[in-house]
Amino acid sequence: MRNTFGLLFLAMVPAALYADPPRILHASFPDGTAIEILTQTTGASPIDQRGEMGIGPGVGPQDMVNRVVIDRAGNILFAYNLEASRGTAPGTVKIRIEPISPASEATIIKSSSMGGRPRFTGAHLPTVAAVREFPAVQRGQAVTLDILQNPSTGEKIYDVLRPIAGSASVMSVESVPAQETISLNRITLRVNGKSMPAPSSLVMGEAVRIDVPRHGAYILTAADPHQADFTKIARADGKTLTWTTGSNRFEITSAANVLTQAQKGELWLFQDRHYQPDVVSLQSADTVNWLLPKR
Repeated sequence: MRNTFGLLFLAMVPAALYADPPRILHASFPDGTAIEILTQTTGASPIDQRGEMGIGPGVGPQDMVNRVVIDRAGNILFAYNLEASRGTAPGTVKIRIEPISPASEATIIKSSSMGGRPRFTGAHLPTVAAVREFPAVQRGQAVTLDILQNPSTGEKIYDVLRPIAGSASVMSVESVPAQETISLNRITLRVNGKSMPAPSSLVMGEAVRIDVPRHGAYILTAADPHQADFTKIARADGKTLTWTTGSNRFEITSAANVLTQAQKGELWLFQDRHYQPDVVSLQSADTVNWLLPKR
């Protein structure tokens, strides 16, 4: 049975997974949890942001999602097994990452040797050294898995795994149209040229909220929210996000591009002048309504 399931890795991947971008990969699991996955880089390496996924044997008796990270030429950079389930705290998701199983590895390498895509030359796929678990990832948060690092330049290639609303009651993978998403990873924040302490975490979503002491709360989104209180005054340019309100200029620098689909773009911004936070904090969501202040 393990050999049969191993062959399903490529056979079960829908043809849409090979469609031209912009598309993104989602993995759904039997208890209703789901994960969005994409590859990012802190530099300029030519990566395939989506990579590929399929379903095949895990190291244990259960099938798992097989994740393959590739470059734009279709060469395999990394592979691992993935599963998700309800987290240890209410409303959270548990993410478990394992080394690619021998059966899935053999199937992928065999397909590559016969001229299949993705391509790989070697005896073993690069994979994680040991099991990694994130027991309670909240919606609106994301976790990262380092793939490669260039010691001479400091560039990192890593996978971003973000809990999303589930769309299936069985284990499945699908390619869906990508929505423009804002990604803020280990940011630095400057207000009027002066640095402010900021969290080193990663948030990613179609909308983000940034609370800034003495200035209020700011909500940004790439899609027009069709609400009068939002104005299109913020700008993302590579790893930099800037906006100006009144006499105050805000500049955020992220470890990777602020927008996941485009290099540059204008963003809609809402300012809550009444809320006065004590520290800088970040939140994200799939809609602005989750982030708007409660009146």
